[in-house]
Amino acid sequence: MFVRSVMKCFMLHYARVACIMLIGILVNIMSESPSAQDVKSYTIVRADGKIAIDGRLDEKAWDKAAEAVLTETNTGNKVPKKSTVKLLWDDTYLYFAFYCEDPDAWATLEKFDDPLWGEEVVEVFIDPEDKEHTYYEIEVSPINTVVDLFILNAGQANKGRFTGWKDWNMKGFKSGVYVEGDGKTEGTSDTYWTVEMAFPFDEIWTAENRPPQDGDMWRINCYRIERGKSNDRNDDWYAAFNPTQRPSFHTPWQFGKFYFQK
Repeated sequence: MFVRSVMKCFMLHYARVACIMLIGILVNIMSESPSAQDVKSYTIVRADGKIAIDGRLDEKAWDKAAEAVLTETNTGNKVPKKSTVKLLWDDTYLYFAFYCEDPDAWATLEKFDDPLWGEEVVEVFIDPEDKEHTYYEIEVSPINTVVDLFILNAGQANKGRFTGWKDWNMKGFKSGVYVEGDGKTEGTSDTYWTVEMAFPFDEIWTAENRPPQDGDMWRINCYRIERGKSNDRNDDWYAAFNPTQRPSFHTPWQFGKFYFQK
């Protein structure tokens, strides 16, 4: 009788422990950022011809690339103007092609490494390691001004605090911009602007494979900042490939998953 009572107590004790552990696991899953489950994915196919980095997007190779629509950064809702991106790759470069519908494209910053994030711009963030702490950031404006940075991010547990190494430069990076309109002067009539970028794999130092192997996955996000008037932020909006779900592009746990396919 005594043995049965002891066994019963043990069983009740371990049942309680198991319940507590299960509740802890469920709470963890429920509180986990959607990053682990819900981020968008994209398959990058090979370019089957040479791409001239002039911003015109008129090479046949781009016809093979899937067009991804950028949506509002915080919510994933539709943005006011068409904003898209495509990707391709070969053994030397990773290519991006942005399309930005824009009735008034403008830019004032003309020097390399100027703080372009204060004006109209498209941006690419690349984390080949999928560790959420280091990544490359490059931005291009409607007049093809470029800023590049290497970013150190404290991660989700530290609310994505980050610092950028501006002295780092991506050697061999190429960009080209085409504007249907003026693209520089605020208040003039424009229709759209398009951007081509070529990232040399040799400069993506943190990648395990350079060039990538078939099936490799990199975390990437693509962004657009649309400014209304330079002296009025009320018409500004921000777009992303994968929504960050907070007002910051520097959210590496929300970067999309991009798969290389031969």
